[in-house]
Amino acid sequence: MLVRSGKTVVTDHKFDSDESNARFSNHVFVRLVAMGRTFNKVDFRYTFFDACYLRNCRFDSCDFTGCRFVNTQLPGAKFSGCKFEYATFEKTLIDAQVLDTECPGLENLKMRFARSLRTNFQQLGDAHAVNKAMRVELSATEIHLKKAWQSNESYYRSHHPGALSRTLAFLEWLKFKAMDFIWGNGENLVRLVRFVLIVLMLMALGDVAADGDPA
Repeated sequence: MLVRSGKTVVTDHKFDSDESNARFSNHVFVRLVAMGRTFNKVDFRYTFFDACYLRNCRFDSCDFTGCRFVNTQLPGAKFSGCKFEYATFEKTLIDAQVLDTECPGLENLKMRFARSLRTNFQQLGDAHAVNKAMRVELSATEIHLKKAWQSNESYYRSHHPGALSRTLAFLEWLKFKAMDFIWGNGENLVRLVRFVLIVLMLMALGDVAADGDPA
């Protein structure tokens, strides 16, 4: 049975003052405008920001869980102690510095957060930000895959119960580590050159062993 989600649609509005301890969860903001405003402990959970313009705003301890940012401009926006679990970004201008301080604590959520931002930065053509998001994503992915087969945390054991599931998770982690060794999962040219040199050396040693002529 379908029921209404209860989302509140707000179109062409503007914040003309700072907000503190306010609740704007489950909203759809269309062409929302705010400039130089401070938002302190504001609840934005499961809110959709569509074509919004939030310039030089400061977000302190705000909750953006499950939010979606599409075609939104956040030039000069600063975030401190905010929650971005399950948040997604699409064609949204946001400073890559958000990756330094606002990543979710759990590795699987951190991985998804960085992946969403990486895709977002690719859409904007920001190569530097793409590389930064990729590094965060790869780091979180490695830890997440390792915990999948090794950790006794309840989350991982409930998602990977039994020896077979742990073995498959181990093989996935092993594949990731192999790709990391070969070429840094596409992010490290030095490792690729190193791997090519290792292969050439092994070929040379094999040829010497087969022909028996060290010269």
